Amino acid sequence: MNVRLPHGDTPLSAIFDKRWQNRHERWAPPESRDLFRPAEFGVDITEERNARDLVCQHHYSGSFPAARLSIGLYRKTGVAPAALVGVAVFSVPMQGAAITRYTGLPPTNGVELGRFVCTPEVAFNGETWFLRRALPILRAEKGVAAVLSYADPMERTTAGGELTKPAHVGQIYQAHNATFAGRAAARWLWIDRNGQVVSPRALSKIRLQERGHAYAERQIMAAGVDARRPGEEPADWLRRVLREPTFRRVKHPGNFAYAFGLTREARATIKLANPTPLPFPRLRHVARQQPAASSGVTGDLFGEAA
Repeated sequence: MNVRLPHGDTPLSAIFDKRWQNRHERWAPPESRDLFRPAEFGVDITEERNARDLVCQHHYSGSFPAARLSIGLYRKTGVAPAALVGVAVFSVPMQGAAITRYTGLPPTNGVELGRFVCTPEVAFNGETWFLRRALPILRAEKGVAAVLSYADPMERTTAGGELTKPAHVGQIYQAHNATFAGRAAARWLWIDRNGQVVSPRALSKIRLQERGHAYAERQIMAAGVDARRPGEEPADWLRRVLREPTFRRVKHPGNFAYAFGLTREARATIKLANPTPLPFPRLRHVARQQPAASSGVTGDLFGEAA
């Protein structure tokens, strides 16, 4: 389904719902609103392997975060077994200090909504219905008081210009009345010819030969570059292959950050941490052009800061 996305002040959440299928986005239009039947759906904790399978198959990143709890959206119709059609993965933040920065709470009292995926079987408004029921389960199981989530406003394209991921502004979080807490720091990213981001954590694992480096190296080679040469140091290998046309370095403007308070006290603390209410970002706030590529690859190839 191809749709033309609005660029005005109308919240996208009032018009379309995002869906994922085989790592490509789909959008559920308002015409399908009547098709969502809550009686057919249920929300419950799901095993991590099931969540991982769904996320890696459908989410554009193709990756799974360090999960603390995975909650599934199940659909039951007729006599067939209930099918997993959505996943909310609450994960360990990449930086624990981000919890305190955006919520005012200790890092141990918050998690990140690392992945939130609904397949096309979930009709319009299904996302908000799911999230509303997943958050209390998280609170009951893990005892945390806050959730941090990010919306990535940068489009991804292949080397040929095909759009693989549109800009996101966090419409599902806006619809759930999350606190918009501003923008994360800008940074540099490496993107392969298929429009996939090379994880900075993967680069670090390779350079330092940490646990998981072999898998990270296979991911790099899957983009179409040579393996390490005999005697070649990991960092030297990365410097060599990242200079090839397979990869391009682009400046990311910083994700939009949203905070959810799961208790009255947490919501009050989040308000104190964000004393000046910020207007929700809209698509018209997001540049409709590809981010500028790095003018050179000299110096620190691996530095994330802009």
